[in-house]
Amino acid sequence: MAADLLARVRAEIDGRLAELRPAVEEYEQLLGAAGALDEETRAAAPTARQGVAGRATAKPRTAAKPRTAAKPRAAAKARKAAKPRAAARPRQARMGAGEQAIVAALEHGSHTVGELGVVTAMSGAQIRASVRRLLTAGKIARASREGRVAYALADSA
Repeated sequence: MAADLLARVRAEIDGRLAELRPAVEEYEQLLGAAGALDEETRAAAPTARQGVAGRATAKPRTAAKPRTAAKPRAAAKARKAAKPRAAARPRQARMGAGEQAIVAALEHGSHTVGELGVVTAMSGAQIRASVRRLLTAGKIARASREGRVAYALADSA
């Protein structure tokens, strides 16, 4: 009887794995495509020394002018009072592909680090680093499941 139960459970697991395998493959393809697009946008973004078309816009070098002694400053000028700034918000870095994969996995419920490794195909070190950044940013929260540390999306309310 126990063997029949185990065989039935194993058959259900195999059937479910067969159902989900195409979805996992599509998920991995989408992650790869998203990563490639991120790399393309970073590569296409003009740097400080490049114009919009990607051409260098630096001025050609000319012969250096000889330095002269610095002129003494006139009496200190009264400086304008600085405008009060609006409440400064800390800049948030964009999520990388790893963080996006973790957030996408957590949309379906809480996961442990080991489960995130299976779902995202990332190493434990990468997952822990990404989880640390997401915790600091307040995007995810620690949860407990069956006495183990798990992670879930932070309440957006």
